[in-house]
Amino acid sequence: MFKRNWLTVTAAALSLTAITLPSTASAADVTLGLNSSLGLGCQVAGVRAGVRSDRVGLYGQVSYCTSNLEGESGSVAGGGGVTVDLFSAGDVTGYALLGGSFEGGDPVAYAGIGARYGLALVPVEAYLEAGVQRTFTPLAPITAPRFALGINYRVNVANLQGSFSGVADAGGEGYSGGAPATCNLTPQQDVANAKSAASSAARSALAAAARSYSAVYSNVSYSLNVGSVNVSGNSARVNGSVTLKATLKSSGEAVGGTYSGTVNLVRSDCGWSATGYTRSGE
Repeated sequence: MFKRNWLTVTAAALSLTAITLPSTASAADVTLGLNSSLGLGCQVAGVRAGVRSDRVGLYGQVSYCTSNLEGESGSVAGGGGVTVDLFSAGDVTGYALLGGSFEGGDPVAYAGIGARYGLALVPVEAYLEAGVQRTFTPLAPITAPRFALGINYRVNVANLQGSFSGVADAGGEGYSGGAPATCNLTPQQDVANAKSAASSAARSALAAAARSYSAVYSNVSYSLNVGSVNVSGNSARVNGSVTLKATLKSSGEAVGGTYSGTVNLVRSDCGWSATGYTRSGE
C-alpha cells in the first residue's frame, strides 16, 4: 500500500517558487478532456481535444447544450478556440482564450481568461475558464457570461528536431547532441541542468504526496539520490532512487523502503522540463 501510493504520487510536477512567464519547451502537449458550464451557459457536458506547444494552444470542442425551454430538447454545439499562456505560479498556469462555436444553429464568439492546475509528471490537469460570449441571432446579438470547468488528460510529445550527431564526453554520462549554441553550455553543464530539473520535480512530487496522504501517514521523511543521465538531443532521462520513511497512523507501524525510477525530460530553452516518470521494473 505504501509503496504503490507513494510511487504513483511521485509522478508529480516541477514546481516553481515564483511567478514567471512559462518557458518555451521543445515539445507539445496533446490533450483530451471533459468539461461543463455548470449551468452558466447552455453547455451541459462537452468533450474537448487540443494541442499545446510553447505558450499557445488550439482546441476543438463538441458539447451537448440544453435549450432551457419547456418542451424543447437540447442540441449539439461545436466549435474551437485558441489559448495563450500568460504566467505560471507554482502548479497553476493562467491563460487567455478566444474562440467561437455554433449553439442552436447560431454563431457564438467568446473571449475570457482561464487557469490550469496540473503537475508536470501527472497526465491529468484541471481547468477553470470565465469570460463573455456574444451570440448572433437573426434579430439581435445577445451578450452573456460564459463559464467552463473541466479536466484534461495530457500526453507530452517531444519535438525530435535537434542535433543527434556527435557524442561528447560528459563526465561518464550518456550524451548525444546538445543545447542550442546560443545557450553557451558545455555538455557537463547541460547534464547538470537535467539532474537539477529531475531533482526539483521529484522533491515537488514528494512534498505533494506528503500533503495528500497526511491523513494516512505521519513522521514522513525521505532522501533522494539522483544517478545517471542520458541526453539525446532534446530529450533526457535521469535515473535515481528515493528512500521513504513514515508511520502508518492507523497502527503506528513504521513503513518505508527504497524505490528507483526514471524521470523523463524535454529541453526547455536552455534548460529542461520534466514530462514523465517511470518506475523501475515497469
